[in-house]
Amino acid sequence: MILIFPERLSSVTADTEDGAFPATYLTNDKPKRYWKSSGSNIGVLTATVAANSDQIGLFYTNAVSADIDILVGAVSQETFTIDLTDPHSHNRFWQSYTAQSVVHTIEITLTAAAATAVYAGVLKIGAGVDLANPAYGLTESRRDFSIIKELNNGAYYIRKKDSVRSFSLSFLEDRATDFYLFTQVMDYYGPKPVAILLAEGIDDLEWAIFGHILNPFSANHAYLNHTNTSYSIVEAV
Repeated sequence: MILIFPERLSSVTADTEDGAFPATYLTNDKPKRYWKSSGSNIGVLTATVAANSDQIGLFYTNAVSADIDILVGAVSQETFTIDLTDPHSHNRFWQSYTAQSVVHTIEITLTAAAATAVYAGVLKIGAGVDLANPAYGLTESRRDFSIIKELNNGAYYIRKKDSVRSFSLSFLEDRATDFYLFTQVMDYYGPKPVAILLAEGIDDLEWAIFGHILNPFSANHAYLNHTNTSYSIVEAV
């Protein structure tokens, strides 16, 4: 499991943007108040990032692929290509990269389906807090914001709204170091949304989430040196 903390994205620009959906929206923590190109299905985001960052999370996008170039000055350090349709469509990606000891630039080329204006909602870049993966038994559900009202005749009025992913999990971590680092991150964000890769090394598209931990975590100090910690997270909209 990886949490992005602290965040080190200094600025982001785009080579194309709709005037009503500027690239600055990528940093407002509101996925549906997003950046959108002026009509092209390809857009290049250029992020300026502070030193010692090594994680990228992009959320709420209609891109089908992403090409990432990590640059120091004009010199490429690493490149990545991500297929957001394998094995099925995803609206997000997570990418770890080699930490850079200086200010650097990240170019992200997003490609959507032909004749579709590419967009993306939230971009998070920063240092990774690396923790243990969740224990087996992580649960996933949906939180549905649809409006449902029972009418006098027994029928239902339904106004369909979006549903989002929700996860509940627990993990066992060393108490003296990683558990208290986790508490530091949680104290910083509180109920505000945070970027987390819930399970590392399995499927970085499936388990990446930008969401709210609305209820504080709970911890059980049942072991001499380790703590079992549980929390639930719901996707931000």
